[in-house]
Amino acid sequence: MAINAEQLTATPLRVITDPTPTVWLKRLIDSGTLYIPQNLNPSQFATLQAITLLLSHPGSRYAACRLDASLTTSAGEAEVDAPAPPISFDYRLGLDELETITRTRTGYSFTELHTDLQDAILSLIATRDLISRRLDLARWLADLHSHTLALAA
Repeated sequence: MAINAEQLTATPLRVITDPTPTVWLKRLIDSGTLYIPQNLNPSQFATLQAITLLLSHPGSRYAACRLDASLTTSAGEAEVDAPAPPISFDYRLGLDELETITRTRTGYSFTELHTDLQDAILSLIATRDLISRRLDLARWLADLHSHTLALAA
């Protein structure tokens, strides 16, 4: 009679499950891998991110996150001696106006356009060939550019 000497494997008593999607999302946010906009809605933040990538030097991918985090809701929130921080209303209005102009002219969202077309639209705004009645977009873009470069450094 032969004895079978195969190795027996032990199975764990409890079943190990993957963390829920909520846990994964929390981990991504806590580690800084995923940024949730604090002062802008997701559409505005996506547009801001596309603009800052065009305006800043390569490698400054987090300029939009830093800019969103630095926005204040009113001029009264700023410290007295500090330079004037960007006011979120101005950024929201500028981003919304840019989105409206882009959708009117192209039929697409600013973020859906190729970077060459995005750059062309920003150039037209900078030269005041595209304007808005609600906001001086050229000045808004110049302010955004200076804030982006300051935060990207």
